[in-house]
Amino acid sequence: MLGIGIPLYICASASTPIAAALVLKGLSPGAALIFLLAGPATNAATLTVVGHQLGRAATLRYLISIAVCSLLFGWLVNRLYAVTGISISDWITPAEATGDSPLAITSAILLLVLIGWNLRPRRGRKDDCCGS
Repeated sequence: MLGIGIPLYICASASTPIAAALVLKGLSPGAALIFLLAGPATNAATLTVVGHQLGRAATLRYLISIAVCSLLFGWLVNRLYAVTGISISDWITPAEATGDSPLAITSAILLLVLIGWNLRPRRGRKDDCCGS
């Protein structure tokens, strides 16, 4: 995953569902963490900025530190899962097993009311930043 994550141009919000899907397909949690840490930290924009600001030697040290830390934390996560006996697949519920709870429905209604309240027309006051 380090070899895939480093050259891949991906942001943190895009790498999360990819890593989750890979874990559900059988990838170890530690390998997914390596992908989550190394991918966004080493994208082309980040490396370009680090290279221009700090130079090539610092960029190389940056890449090496990201790789070493990612591998170390990935290994630690795998060890943690092995020691505790946790299985990610046990946390997954099939889509047909989910239901609408009263809390979820109430929360959705409250959210819609708050959005509507915020979008209502306001009379007698200006919506500017300075209050003048």
